[in-house]
Amino acid sequence: MALLLALIPVGTGGLKSQPDPADSYEEAVARFDAIIADEQGKLCDTCESRLLTHGERTQRVAVLIHGLTNSPRQFVEMGEELYGQGYNVLILRMPYHGLESMDVGELSRLTAEDLVVYADEAVDIAVGLGDEVTVAGISGGGTVCGWIAQNRGDVDRVVLVAPFLGIYRLPSPLDYMFINLFSRSPDFDFISSSEAASDHIYQGESTHGVSQFLLLGRATRSQAVDSPPAVKDISVITNENDRQVSNKLTDELVDSWRESGTDVTGYSFDISLGLPHDVIDMVNVREKSAITYPVVIGFIVNGEPPAADAAPRPVASPQ
Repeated sequence: MALLLALIPVGTGGLKSQPDPADSYEEAVARFDAIIADEQGKLCDTCESRLLTHGERTQRVAVLIHGLTNSPRQFVEMGEELYGQGYNVLILRMPYHGLESMDVGELSRLTAEDLVVYADEAVDIAVGLGDEVTVAGISGGGTVCGWIAQNRGDVDRVVLVAPFLGIYRLPSPLDYMFINLFSRSPDFDFISSSEAASDHIYQGESTHGVSQFLLLGRATRSQAVDSPPAVKDISVITNENDRQVSNKLTDELVDSWRESGTDVTGYSFDISLGLPHDVIDMVNVREKSAITYPVVIGFIVNGEPPAADAAPRPVASPQ
């Protein structure tokens, strides 16, 4: 039975955008305030959604999307830097993340459809906050960014950082079977003994939660084969030292976008830097944020790394 469930594909036809952009700054803030009201009493102390606003529409808006098992706290420092450069900044909590229980099993309730609704909601709010919208996300947030790049033409720039489109070194057929099986079967949670506890990140992984991010990635990759992305300014940042996500599947998505005529800028942190998968959260990147932050912020602000950095290296095609 398990083999049968693993071989029958899970459909992705329902993972379509239903945009409803805010008509004004006031409406965007009201929508965010409703989210905050709904979060009250449900979350860990530092896990709430964040809006850094200058009190009016700005020329530029940044939407920062945290990773799988993390929370908006992941992007606070980067959000503050962008706010200091004049951005209105939205860091919206993903469904079933950052809950008071701090139990990764909460992700057993997550669906790829939830992530699509979340992605639309984040963009819908951002459109009301300013004129030019840039969306950036890491890991699972990078998966969501990929879907946004494919589907939301009202976004001006998208930056994917170490997107979670597949599991590191897991062959594509097994990745395919993982999604099919664990989208349908009971959730299994596991925690590594080497994983440090955090006050804003769930420890461990949820097989169901992982499968839903990968399912969204599958949908995005399928859409990219059939049609060009809605966003024309796309940057993809990978990490040669990454031991969690499949850079090969990221390369395949980039190739599909480029084959459709989209000019995708690729950049890869060199393996010699020894960077962790999470190059954003200060809990993980620590002093190496001096390396990673200028690059990511450079792509958010200018679509390229800072001038002092080496020129972007193109994302390699899969071998």
